[in-house]
Amino acid sequence: MKSEIGTTIVGIGIGLICTSGVMMLLQATPKERADEITKSFKPFSPKVTTRSDEKNFYVESDGMPDHEMMVGIVAWQQQVPLPQPYKGANAWRFPLFPKPAEKPLSAKTGFFRGAIAIAANGVPIFNPIKNDGKTDTFLAGELDKFGGHGGRGDDYHYHTAPLHLIPTVGKTIPIAYALDGYGIYGLECKDGKAPADLDTFNGHTTKDWGYHYHATKTYPYLNGGFHGEVTEAGGQVDPQPRSRPVREALPPLRGAKVTGFKKNSENSYTLNYTLNGETYTINYSIEKDGKYNFTFIDPSGKERKETYTAQARGGGGGGRGGGRGPGGPPQESGGKVSDPTGSPAKPWIFQHAAELDTDKDTIVTPIEINGLIKSAFAEVAGSKESISLEDLKKARPAKNVIGGYLKGHADEFDANGDKNVTLQEVLDEFSSLFHKGDKNHDHALTKEEYDT
Repeated sequence: MKSEIGTTIVGIGIGLICTSGVMMLLQATPKERADEITKSFKPFSPKVTTRSDEKNFYVESDGMPDHEMMVGIVAWQQQVPLPQPYKGANAWRFPLFPKPAEKPLSAKTGFFRGAIAIAANGVPIFNPIKNDGKTDTFLAGELDKFGGHGGRGDDYHYHTAPLHLIPTVGKTIPIAYALDGYGIYGLECKDGKAPADLDTFNGHTTKDWGYHYHATKTYPYLNGGFHGEVTEAGGQVDPQPRSRPVREALPPLRGAKVTGFKKNSENSYTLNYTLNGETYTINYSIEKDGKYNFTFIDPSGKERKETYTAQARGGGGGGRGGGRGPGGPPQESGGKVSDPTGSPAKPWIFQHAAELDTDKDTIVTPIEINGLIKSAFAEVAGSKESISLEDLKKARPAKNVIGGYLKGHADEFDANGDKNVTLQEVLDEFSSLFHKGDKNHDHALTKEEYDT
């Protein structure tokens, strides 16, 4: 059944395939449709693998591209790229046969968590607007020269279209697929000209490719929403894979610029950044026993070592709840206890360092603080992921050192103003307090720091 109709015919068994270079609407089988989609991902095999069933196409990868990462970021949130387990039941997926939505959904007003597309090299692509709902990550200087960065879960992902993949994939093959199933092509149509009729989602319909999206060098950069049907839950497309973070999300390090990134060997990396004209280094590696070893080196050569273990969390590295965005500024309010003598007050986290130092080695680490936070939050909220401000203020304080501060500063934890406090919001706020005190950025508060 040949057709020159520009609109996409939708239904199980209906798809776009290519014969003699001309795209026609045919009664395609799931295998034929999958073979067509596979063309985008095949150049990156075996690092990226694909499979399909009768309804969905699946992409498996570790989320780590072959190109250099992180270099050029001038608004850095202290995260680094780590391999992710996007395999098996945790693979990326999108429909083989996309179906136009009755009410298309915009990425300008939603989908600020998780991915909205998957690149041909197996790297997820997030909304260009980060999860504060307003900041363009590209314009804010948060992205490297390939349009990516390490997210809140140390998961590398893009926020703009991966135009650097065009030479590998080809100009007439999608460089990515949106999670509604429609392809994302480069800057040109099949005739080599820039499309002149893109809709608000950066998409249009042609007789060759049916409905599809295009990359652009200005916002929205790729699909600005979903022409096709998707399910939204918790601010993201659902379902999608879960990242495996090993560290809590960190606040921005003002003035820092990432200047170097190197893969030393399999699962061993080095990141360099400058701050106030001096160079800092982070060496990190993944060991066979599942431990993640980090070494932080300051300009004098002093080293600080940390070891972490992975724990799964919400899809796409977006974390839970609606807390402060990954690049949101650290909060200046709170964290200090008034001093009746009129002397400058020490930050609360310094005043209670001895209680926060759970292993009593005179060094306070984020791991120790986060353990106390999770215990205190669970004591107050039970099994719930959030607690209302009203209930938090009325609750009996948790028994550990965090309990009183959690109750007394309840309003400061409600970062998104929804009158509820999530565990992630509490972790974010304490992370900000910690890193304001960590003047030498070695991810530890020593006795010399908190006793001053």
